[in-house]
Amino acid sequence: MSSNKVEFAVNMNGKNCVKAVERSLESPHIQIVNIDLEKNSVVVESSLPTIELLQKLEESGRKVVVKGLGGSAAGVALLETGKPDVRGVIRFVQLQNSCIIDGTIDGLEAGNYQVSIHENGDISRGCDSCGETFNPNGLEGKPYGDLGPIKAEMNGRSTFRFENKIVKLPELIGRSLVISQPSKNGEKRISCGIIARSAGLFENPKTICACSGTSIWDETEDPRKSSL
Repeated sequence: MSSNKVEFAVNMNGKNCVKAVERSLESPHIQIVNIDLEKNSVVVESSLPTIELLQKLEESGRKVVVKGLGGSAAGVALLETGKPDVRGVIRFVQLQNSCIIDGTIDGLEAGNYQVSIHENGDISRGCDSCGETFNPNGLEGKPYGDLGPIKAEMNGRSTFRFENKIVKLPELIGRSLVISQPSKNGEKRISCGIIARSAGLFENPKTICACSGTSIWDETEDPRKSSL
C-alpha cells in the first residue's frame, strides 16, 4: 500500500505540545515529515487512513484539523444526501501511479456496502439522479467506477482506504460518489455526494473560516468537522 503525506493544523502553544504530538505519532506506520510550532502545522507520511492519523494526534490533547493532502491532485466528497443519519467524508489523492481513496462514514447499519463513482454530479433528486456507475470505456466485468466493498461495524462507522491503479482523479471531479447496500432487488443507494477539488499540501493557509468568522479551532467544536 502506497503512503501519502497529510498536513494537519494542530493547536500547539509550546515545546511541551510538540513533544506530546511526537509521542502520539510514535508508530512504525507513521513518518513525521515536519512539525512547525509557529504555524501550528504537522505533516506526516503514512499508509494509514486519515481518520486514524487524526485520532492519534488528538491523543496529544490538542485540537486537530485536516488541512491538505499530498499528491498531484486532491479531491473530496461530502456524504450529505440520502439517508438523513448517514454522514461521511471521502478524500481522494492522485499519486503518480495510483489514486488513494480514504473515507470515514458514520450512521450506517452494520453490514456490507459498495463504494462507486457514478456518471452525474446531480443530486437534485437525491442519489437517484446520480446516473449509472461511471464506466467511460465500456469495461467488461468490473466497471471503471467500482471502487470496492466496505464494511460498517456495530457502532455504525466504516473506515477504509483503497489504492486504485485504474481511476484518475481529474476524471472524477464533478461526478458523484455513491454508497450502496446489497438487497434482494439489487443495490439500494444509501448516501451520495459530489466529488470536488480540495486543498493539496500547503494549499490551505486559512486559520479563520470565511463563512462564519470563527477560528478553525472553534470550528472543531462541531464533531463532524474535527473527526471527519
